[in-house]
Amino acid sequence: MNSLTEEELACFSDLFTSSKTGGMLHAKTDADVMADNALSVSTEIPQVLANILGEAKLTLLAEISHYRLWFPLVLKRDELGQFIPVLGVPEVVDILGGERSWRVTDLKDVTVIDDADQPVEVLSLSSSGLTIKMRNEAHADMPKSGKLMLSNGLEVDVDFEPVRAENGIMAAKINAHGEAREALRQFLFSAHKAKYSHLYKI
Repeated sequence: MNSLTEEELACFSDLFTSSKTGGMLHAKTDADVMADNALSVSTEIPQVLANILGEAKLTLLAEISHYRLWFPLVLKRDELGQFIPVLGVPEVVDILGGERSWRVTDLKDVTVIDDADQPVEVLSLSSSGLTIKMRNEAHADMPKSGKLMLSNGLEVDVDFEPVRAENGIMAAKINAHGEAREALRQFLFSAHKAKYSHLYKI
């Protein structure tokens, strides 16, 4: 658990007790607590998300249906010395049957460049893992690192840790760092918003 200074606590107090316009954050009333979509603040990141979120020490947790959106949050000061909360790209977590990074399975034009510089089709993808379609059994020796080619044109450097291979499909844990991690989270967050747009309507 991270301790906040009095100034930081005051900033959070102002942020979450003042009404916002244009669909921004609002104060939590008794009615809000009973609503399906709850908003809360967390200063502790679940261990399962620590590596994915990187160096984030503060997070904003938003719950939509059975999904949790963990936003890395940084407090910056403006020229007057006032704290300005800046939200990063959220990690989308599916809490049905447990708590794990949301996985997209209806991918198009997402591939991994293997050790032979050949594209391999990605069947499913999350911030922490993927499944790929192997061309043959000899491909079971997956490289330790490579490039994940996303359909939005971005190339993401990732490390691989194969988990299992069967029926021509391999599952692997992945780990991206720095800007690559941000790019992957942005891609997945955009995919989640596109697939479940009704959850994001204000």
